[in-house]
Amino acid sequence: MPNQVRNRAIKYGSNAVTSILIVLGLTVGVNLLGILYQYRIDTTESGIYTLSDQTISLLGGLESDVNVISFFREVERKTVEPLLRQYAYHSDRFSYRVVDPDREPVEARRFGIKAYGTSVIISGEREEHVSSTEEKDLTNAIAKAVQLEKPVVYFLTGHGEASPGSDTRTGYRRIKNLLIEANYDVRDSLLLVSGGVPDDCDLLIVPGPKTQMYPSEVDAIRSHFENGKSAGLILLDPGYQTGLEPVLESWSVVPNGDLVVEMSTVGKTLGMDFSMPAVATYARHPVTEKHEGLMTVFQIAQSIGQRGTLPGVKNTKLAMTSTSSWGDQDLSSLRSSGKPEFDALMDREGPLALAVALEGELNAKLRDDTDHSNRDARIVIFGDSDFANNQLLSMQGNADLFLNAASWALAEGTKISIRPKERGYRPLTLSVSQSQWIKFLSLMFIPGIPVVLGMLVWWRRR
Repeated sequence: MPNQVRNRAIKYGSNAVTSILIVLGLTVGVNLLGILYQYRIDTTESGIYTLSDQTISLLGGLESDVNVISFFREVERKTVEPLLRQYAYHSDRFSYRVVDPDREPVEARRFGIKAYGTSVIISGEREEHVSSTEEKDLTNAIAKAVQLEKPVVYFLTGHGEASPGSDTRTGYRRIKNLLIEANYDVRDSLLLVSGGVPDDCDLLIVPGPKTQMYPSEVDAIRSHFENGKSAGLILLDPGYQTGLEPVLESWSVVPNGDLVVEMSTVGKTLGMDFSMPAVATYARHPVTEKHEGLMTVFQIAQSIGQRGTLPGVKNTKLAMTSTSSWGDQDLSSLRSSGKPEFDALMDREGPLALAVALEGELNAKLRDDTDHSNRDARIVIFGDSDFANNQLLSMQGNADLFLNAASWALAEGTKISIRPKERGYRPLTLSVSQSQWIKFLSLMFIPGIPVVLGMLVWWRRR
């Protein structure tokens, strides 16, 4: 009998030990897998807790080591370390440490830290300081630290163009600030004063001229793009003759001068009328390869056509309207009734291109030379300048389309990305009846549930 009891105890004891070991093994294994293979789920609407495509592209393209030293008090450590940990996860060349300047004053003095919340980005001999815990600020600071030279960007002025110094709804101040944050040296230029396109111009932006250019200015722009390796963005609004039309036509690009009418339900859902086409169809091209799922909103735009081809020049239609659109050539019906009407004899039926990209040798006289690799141009022509102004820049893909076009034109592939999301302000607006229902539910119905249940219990027991 004692032997049976002892054997039974050994049997049950060994089973319990085995079960415990199995549970411990599974627990340890799951935790190890969680450490080795991390996976994050961001349930926010715009993905504000996930690193942006811009940041991931930058980290993946690092060619030198980047070290970030963040000076935060110990109680504030959690405000920056989770973000830095995500950066380190995406690149072996990125490292960081968080330093409490009160506990390590020598280290703080060595880097000239005068305020809490300052991060120092170190890459080789270069240092950048940033006083922010926002992803976009940290990413831009890293980009500045690893980039040795600043590309020089010129905005054409003097012909009624959108001004990069203007804060008005039609100004370009916001896009200028984004270019500066991306480590570009932004300037403006009046061609008559400068005697042509400045020699140090890396990217020329023509932001919607409203008056005719002088022939000498047109020749200067043509020469700039045809006789050197040049990058440019040309934005042309309908209804204006700029003098650039013959130049573009010689490059096989034709601004059609129509008004793009978009009648799809997308614009109506967003509260926009027919004159604001919301584009969601893009070409397979470096400028737009990451725009899937993003809309770009234009305003009073013209379509961009193609006439003929140039040997060795690639012409790509970047952004296309829907099949419910057309290019209206005669606006008489719009003036009389306020509603556009499609004329099959005159109007162009959609889809229509609102942006095209040119890449190659644009000078026909020099095209047959044996060596012309240093004269290839990259130009993006838009049929609208309003999509990048202060009013519309924050619309879904507007800023990304403009900045990615600039990055592609400058052959900076690592900068082609979708920028960090920002926390939006999304108030919940309730009607009077909805407010009353919420008040009733919170003050009467929900508190009344336990009272009713208590009375029912009392009645049953009674």
